[in-house]
Amino acid sequence: MNNNQSYYTASEAQQKLGLSKAMFFRKVNQGLIPKVVLPGMKQGMYPKRDINALAMAMNMVFEQFDKIVFSRSTPADQVEEMQIGTRCFGNDFITPLPDRIAFQQKSEFTFHSLKVNGNVAGYISMFSLSEQTLDALLIGQKIEREIVVKDILPFSRFHPFSVYIDVIAVDPNLPHHVRNLYSGIILYRFMDVLMHLISNGYQITTLYTVTTTVEGDNMVRKLGFELLEGKSLAPGRLAYRFVLDETGIKKIRDLSQRARAASRKAFN
Repeated sequence: MNNNQSYYTASEAQQKLGLSKAMFFRKVNQGLIPKVVLPGMKQGMYPKRDINALAMAMNMVFEQFDKIVFSRSTPADQVEEMQIGTRCFGNDFITPLPDRIAFQQKSEFTFHSLKVNGNVAGYISMFSLSEQTLDALLIGQKIEREIVVKDILPFSRFHPFSVYIDVIAVDPNLPHHVRNLYSGIILYRFMDVLMHLISNGYQITTLYTVTTTVEGDNMVRKLGFELLEGKSLAPGRLAYRFVLDETGIKKIRDLSQRARAASRKAFN
């Protein structure tokens, strides 16, 4: 143990957190693990109270992993989803509860939520839409908040259709590393849902989405979405497409496996 009882050395902090050396210093460089350089010292030290808190949080996440449920949203889930959406995007961009419930009743696959110990931690929404509504969203003539019940189409077997991914949101009040973990779980569980639908006769041909942030752009590009150059006429909105042909389906399967592995190894 080092002489200063309030700090861990790098090796002690690494051991306390159960991280590999490479992962430990990667998180230090990302600012996720606090480091200080004490007077008269060249090497960084790690406050015990912060490292102990991180270790406790990580243990809680691992304990909760088997208690995580990803499923179609119930009306009660949607109340919590709206609260998360409001914290993420502001109230003006959140569809009212009666409309959300009506969307889900018309198309049962619209909303899926990630629940931890029975509480919603994040959610994703997807729509089958009329061609006119889909094009209006991609062009920027309409925003997602303006979708109404008549725009929603049910998912039907044995008929080709496209899916519009509206939003992926995780509670912003959660710690950064937990948000990243839950985002990864939502992604691979959502991909599992897509593969299940396709294998059961739902002929989803194309995924579409629109991004409004740099983070969103980076995420969809990493997932393999193709930018629809010049499609969106609205400033700050970029339209993307992912074709679910044989190559696209294989990519989704590969992404699901990688996201699943990354989620389970998030702190290793």
